[in-house]
Amino acid sequence: MPDLQVWVVRAGVNNVIAREVEKASVIAIGWTEMGDPTKLSGRDEFKARYKSTYAEDSIAKVGIGAGQVYRFVREIQKGDLVLTPIAVSREILVGKVVEDHMFDPQTISKFYPNVRKVKWLKKVSRDDISAPFRNALGGIMTVFTVNAYLPEVKAILGEQPAVELPEIEQPPFYEDTREKADEMISDLLDKIGAYEFQDLVAGLLQAMGFRTRVSSPGPDGGVDIRAFPDAFGFESPRIRVQVKHRKGQATQQEVQQFAGAIGSSVEGGYNGLFVSTGGFTPHASREAEKHQNITLIDRQAFVDLLIEHYEKLDPQFKALVPLRKLYVPVPPT
Repeated sequence: MPDLQVWVVRAGVNNVIAREVEKASVIAIGWTEMGDPTKLSGRDEFKARYKSTYAEDSIAKVGIGAGQVYRFVREIQKGDLVLTPIAVSREILVGKVVEDHMFDPQTISKFYPNVRKVKWLKKVSRDDISAPFRNALGGIMTVFTVNAYLPEVKAILGEQPAVELPEIEQPPFYEDTREKADEMISDLLDKIGAYEFQDLVAGLLQAMGFRTRVSSPGPDGGVDIRAFPDAFGFESPRIRVQVKHRKGQATQQEVQQFAGAIGSSVEGGYNGLFVSTGGFTPHASREAEKHQNITLIDRQAFVDLLIEHYEKLDPQFKALVPLRKLYVPVPPT
């Protein structure tokens, strides 16, 4: 751990107390229900207190939440630098920690009782810091470090000459965010059972305007889902779906078997969708090219379709993969 650390401490939800902490010369966080954490020592004690207080939280959320309180109480040291963003004015308070942690429901409010005195040294516009530094301040946590930007913070405070940072090629924000989101959605799919995923595929087809019938667990003759545009299944396109929810790739033999199950041509037969979250072997892909009525859908193709039609999914399927729409800036075209 470096001798001098640079901390970011957010000023409450949506920065609602940013002006108050500036006037009171403090940083403050909540987690009021945990009570006074002053007598807690190691991380395990903080984690146990957090878990008993917020019993409904997931294991991951317990670790993240307890870790933030622990860092605020035990790891921030007198002399460390601290940054608090003020969203409404797009400014950043820069200060130095001058006192140890206090549990004080009076300084700010009972909702932000964990307090540390600071000496605010400067207030700067977000436009006056480097783009990588701005991005680093955009984390979702309340308490975290940005030690890599210590030289830039010192330059802001006039403690050392401004350093010319090397040009770092940043990936386009939209593409980078979309890629990370796709990876997280893919992780969610991994946690879904095989039959739940089969239902999700059917739900996606319903969101795309089809009626579906899902085969019962057990032997299905190579067809997991039947989809059609009308109530009776007479109209075209009539679609048969094979679903493989696993890490292993679908093989050439499996594609051949699926082709046999749905018929060799569209006329008199069916259109076929083969969905495989594990992807397809090269031989399987080449086999599918022999059949004009078969389309292969791998994990990424499925995620793309899921995002495109997510708003029309029934709530029961949204519950399997809970997502929230987020608007991000993109370069003008």
